[in-house]
Amino acid sequence: MNILLTGATGFIGSHLLRALQAQGHQVTACVRDPASAARQFPGPRYITCDFTRDHTVASWRDRLAGVEVIINAVGIIRESGAQTFHALHFAAPRALFLAAAEAGVKKVIQISALGADDQAESRYHLTKRAADDVLAGLGLDCVILRPSIVHGAGAKSSEMFRALAALPFIPVPDDGRQLLQPIHIDDLVRVVLASIAKPEAGCPRIDLVGPEPITFLDMLLQMRRWLGLSRPRVLHVPYALLLPLARIGGFLGNAPITPETAAMLRRGNCAPVQALIERFGINPTGFVQVLDGTPATQADRWHARLYWLRPLLRLSIAFTWIGTAIVSALLYPAADSYALLAQTGIQGIYAPLTLYGAAALDLALGIAVLTRYRLRETVWPQIAVIIGYMLIISWALPEYWLHPFGPLTKNVPLLAAILTMYAMERR
Repeated sequence: MNILLTGATGFIGSHLLRALQAQGHQVTACVRDPASAARQFPGPRYITCDFTRDHTVASWRDRLAGVEVIINAVGIIRESGAQTFHALHFAAPRALFLAAAEAGVKKVIQISALGADDQAESRYHLTKRAADDVLAGLGLDCVILRPSIVHGAGAKSSEMFRALAALPFIPVPDDGRQLLQPIHIDDLVRVVLASIAKPEAGCPRIDLVGPEPITFLDMLLQMRRWLGLSRPRVLHVPYALLLPLARIGGFLGNAPITPETAAMLRRGNCAPVQALIERFGINPTGFVQVLDGTPATQADRWHARLYWLRPLLRLSIAFTWIGTAIVSALLYPAADSYALLAQTGIQGIYAPLTLYGAAALDLALGIAVLTRYRLRETVWPQIAVIIGYMLIISWALPEYWLHPFGPLTKNVPLLAAILTMYAMERR
């Protein structure tokens, strides 16, 4: 069938894309960067879609020409800039669904979320439910799938849970007995594939969950066992303290710790599994069963331990740039700075211009790193500035290589740290 898949480079979407291709479907994959997506997985037809802007029916009409099935797999767990819950979960899907009704698309499959129901409180769930309601009211052949936490290769939530499990003290909200019912990505994909050819009446909303609930604490302990680490101590964090920590986690850039996800965790994420089994004939695989069937690798252990060091590395680099700027411009005696510049041949009006210009550059780089503004692109100016400083000082003041405080030698590990940050930063 001719299928339009949105969110094709996301965790769920990328698994669906490969499964649809394997079954011989003609897939048009909606992505933000078709060239990058094609390099990663050549074969499908990629088109440019931007859920932050594609909020009108007109923006979808041409894309739906010849499309028989739409699968909407777009979703975010945290907001960032123009990528808001309202834009990605409601405004763009609403326009897409209205265009689908206008174009006479045979089937629409909406991947929503468990908890997007009448008791929804978080903006994540509320915007998902609003889009679900729009689709359900159009009279299309459609199905709304509401998965619990989806785990498997590439899941950001699984990355964070493994990182929590690898800590010497495992932090859990309150008593850690919040109930979750994770479903494996392979089971979700099987449900979507089965839904394509299965006619539906009334646009049913189907909860997708694993075979049985597991507490948050038990899930982390099972992950730690899977990583091959010794049993840790458990640190019980009161929920009132968890919220400000979640805000800090959001600033550090390690999804998905946000006040939204903290609230959703407190609510729990469970549902009866029988509806899934009866409707699709699929017996989902248990969380522990999946772990036991896929042994942890050294790469898994490295990733779990490096997860929290990634934001710490970024903050330490930002501190170095900003601290250097403040010391150079405000704290270190200007006369001494001018004396050093004179030894490199910089004097007169050029001395203050160089001193404060360099400090301003250091400050700008530090702020860019701190705020994660075009972080990968700022790596090369940082390296160029450091190497430039080193070359000038090596030429004019070579004795600084022998200085006991190592003002030049310390730049070598700093360069390595910046390159490590570049390697660890997601595009």
